[in-house]
Amino acid sequence: MLRQSGLIPAYAVSILLGFNPVFTQAKPHEHGVAQLEISLSGNDLQLRFVSALDSFLGWERAPRNDQEKVLYRQLRQDLAQFTSLLTLPAQAACSLQQAEVSDPHRLENKAPQAMNKAPQAMAKQESEHQDVVVEWSIRCEQPSQLKRANFQGFDRYKRLRRIDVQYNLPSGMGKARLTSRQRDLQLP
Repeated sequence: MLRQSGLIPAYAVSILLGFNPVFTQAKPHEHGVAQLEISLSGNDLQLRFVSALDSFLGWERAPRNDQEKVLYRQLRQDLAQFTSLLTLPAQAACSLQQAEVSDPHRLENKAPQAMNKAPQAMAKQESEHQDVVVEWSIRCEQPSQLKRANFQGFDRYKRLRRIDVQYNLPSGMGKARLTSRQRDLQLP
């Protein structure tokens, strides 16, 4: 879980790098499609991943039984590790520092979590269309080695068809589209 003190610097960096959620236009909710934002400042890599719950679970509504609750909680636990979806070059020596996974169905009844939720998750909280928002803070000892990334989440989550990527790195900015046939993201 991201600490509140860690959110402010991460948010400030994201604004400076052009990923300000207040000023960017939200993309429409689309099943099978996710957005991945990547920003790097010094050794600090910030990843933000947003997708419809349907892309992972096959449904977005609140879990109806204990089995569905287990699946929902397991998904949130799996997504807390960026390596469940994304592989970074070993040469970059990256390690997860903090992670926050939204809880759109509020199954975790801890008050601090509710206050730390990502803004998009809160906005869609009451709608029938639920997104999961994941934010990872990663430290890379050799950030110059971040030349590529591989998205292996298509193998595990068959309903996920496309990832729209935006990146902002010291070496350049850009956009890319990942699919099950094009999983490798080349970075400048």
